[in-house]
Amino acid sequence: MSDARDVGAFLKALGFSEELGTFEGRLRIQKSVYLLREFGVDLGFRHHWYIHGPYSPGLTRELFNKAQPSGAPRALTDEELRAVNEMRNFLGEDLYSADALELLVSLIFLIRYGSPDYDSKQKIITFLDAAKPHFNRDQIEAAWTKIEESGRWRTELARLN
Repeated sequence: MSDARDVGAFLKALGFSEELGTFEGRLRIQKSVYLLREFGVDLGFRHHWYIHGPYSPGLTRELFNKAQPSGAPRALTDEELRAVNEMRNFLGEDLYSADALELLVSLIFLIRYGSPDYDSKQKIITFLDAAKPHFNRDQIEAAWTKIEESGRWRTELARLN
């Protein structure tokens, strides 16, 4: 598992400060670390479904319970920087919105790891519509379209009925 210094290096590359003081900041960190794995950077944190979508208690513990290392975050490798840039390009302005990140990452998580109960686009959207009433159908559909148009999760999307 990575440590707070590794996470800090990626957050810096994404243009975030370690926003632990607000719920919105913590949500952005959680969703960004999950999405980094989708783009090829596995920091070793495992996520499961929780109220706001994929959540890693281990990441929370690492960021809150460990003493923050002194000195600058480590430098990212060329491959890690490539993944960060691909993620930034995919997200665009959504990178700066905790709500947009929550919705996109929740959809990606359900598309990739949803149970047999969520084996179609309609079932996933119906679930999210009920589980996340602060998003409307148009927002969910727009996020779905963004995921489809990225071409990144083509195989997973093709498995859905």
